[in-house]
Amino acid sequence: MRLACWVINVDEKYLKKLVVTRLNAVPPDVSFSIGKYGDFTRDQLIEQVEKGTEVGKAATEMELNFLRKLPKFAKMVE
Repeated sequence: MRLACWVINVDEKYLKKLVVTRLNAVPPDVSFSIGKYGDFTRDQLIEQVEKGTEVGKAATEMELNFLRKLPKFAKMVE
């Protein structure tokens, strides 16, 4: 799976760091469902992102999609 980067060219190392940083802000007892891959704890997901597995790439893409939509969400609550 290739990670889609929009508008600017961002390297995969930076994206991994961004996602891991955001995941570390989540309480450790929170679980995530990553589509067809199943459920993961925060720490399991961090490990997957750092290893660059398909699960980690899917989680990174989900995070990027969320960040892309964040400005629209902010306008909805103004």
